Amino acid sequence: MLHKETIDSKTLELLIDLQKEPLLSSFNLVGGTALALHLGHRRSVDLDFFTSEAFDLEEVKMMLVKNYDFKVSYSRSQTLKGFINDIKVDFIRFDYPHLFPCDNIENIRIESIPDIIAMKLLSITDNGSRIKDFIDIAFLSSRYSLNDMLNFYLKKIPNSNALMPLKALTYFEDIDFKESVVMLNHAFDWTEISARLMDMANSPNKIFPEPFST
Repeated sequence: MLHKETIDSKTLELLIDLQKEPLLSSFNLVGGTALALHLGHRRSVDLDFFTSEAFDLEEVKMMLVKNYDFKVSYSRSQTLKGFINDIKVDFIRFDYPHLFPCDNIENIRIESIPDIIAMKLLSITDNGSRIKDFIDIAFLSSRYSLNDMLNFYLKKIPNSNALMPLKALTYFEDIDFKESVVMLNHAFDWTEISARLMDMANSPNKIFPEPFST
């Protein structure tokens, strides 16, 4: 079951419509919204779609502009970003292997949690400014040990080094704390989250209790 309460009804409607488009049949939902739908832990607003296949960027762009009044903000090298009715939508080729087959739940193609974890760690390693990435990894510590997560990362990202995400997870200087965060059924407490991330680094084989207070 997907936790549809984590996204706005208009975003959910757009998600369903986009996944019906033949030109987008190879794209799967990834990122924070995919994880929120899996876990139900926080609200999410953006739609990120990845494919491992090459796609005709201009053809996809023209379809989106025609059918959805897509406002393009970036279009280059198998990456298409923009807005549909003020909803941020990205279509990106991410040419890395799937750890697990894509889930198809309630007619929504959505990446598996291990695949999302690997991408979250890559995001934190490349750009440690997004507080939601850190929140998501801390929340996932009640399901997976840090070593489990790092193994997902190493398997999905060829020639990667586990030390990079390990260090990035406990480096908080670049985080944008102005970013809005809305948790569901849990209080948002950065002190608790950061402490959990440090505990994960110190006990990488441990699976923890849920990290947030109710």
